[in-house]
Amino acid sequence: MKSSVGIIMKTALKERMRRKELYIIVILAILLLLLCSSDVTSITMNGEAVTGFSNMFLLMHTLVHFVGCVLAVVLSLGTIPKEYERKNSHLVWVRNISQEAYHGGLTLANVCASLSAAAILYLALGVYAVTKGHGEVLLRMIPAFLILSLSISFVSLFVSVMSIKLPVMAAGILGVIVMVFGVFHGMIGLFKNMLGGLGGKCMSFFLFLVPDLSGIQNAACHFATGEKMEAHLIFVLLFSLWVVSLGLFIFRKKEA
Repeated sequence: MKSSVGIIMKTALKERMRRKELYIIVILAILLLLLCSSDVTSITMNGEAVTGFSNMFLLMHTLVHFVGCVLAVVLSLGTIPKEYERKNSHLVWVRNISQEAYHGGLTLANVCASLSAAAILYLALGVYAVTKGHGEVLLRMIPAFLILSLSISFVSLFVSVMSIKLPVMAAGILGVIVMVFGVFHGMIGLFKNMLGGLGGKCMSFFLFLVPDLSGIQNAACHFATGEKMEAHLIFVLLFSLWVVSLGLFIFRKKEA
């Protein structure tokens, strides 16, 4: 089964290399680098101008995480449904490869493609750090990216699993909702407290179900800059990844 998953994953990744998505990501990375290198005195955070490396690094780290999660939705949404539309799945069934292995291979390809896109953006952030004379953060950015990759992997995994059972549009909408609640977990929590009533209770329930991806981003950023981070959020997200991955074994396609 492991060899089958690997073959399916490699095939899906090769197909993605022939598409224009990665070229668009490279352009986004270049634009991000230009933004990092530009004059940022007009950008404000908490009413104060963002000046200095620490504040700018935090801002751009947050942006990289957000863009990475958006790309995870875009790159993961249509992969599995398109394979069934092309009838490629029947070529797999005749080789006695299970749906779990087939869906697992395609999902791993989605995760790898999403992380590759995020790595390009993170590389641009590393180049910015070096150009600003803070090359000491580069070594810490490697494990920091591994932490950040858990968040992006969760978004990609969730969208991939939902696309097995739901129509593409429904899976995309649900994926965006989960991504927004995760990436803006802290901000939505504050808004929930101000809202109150039934709406506040619904938000509280959804915030309970969706892992705190913003906390993971902060943990990765703090690790990169040598600050103290909240490690327990990593274990919570690992558990969430395991729970969502169970959908690969539970959900099945009727077309098979």
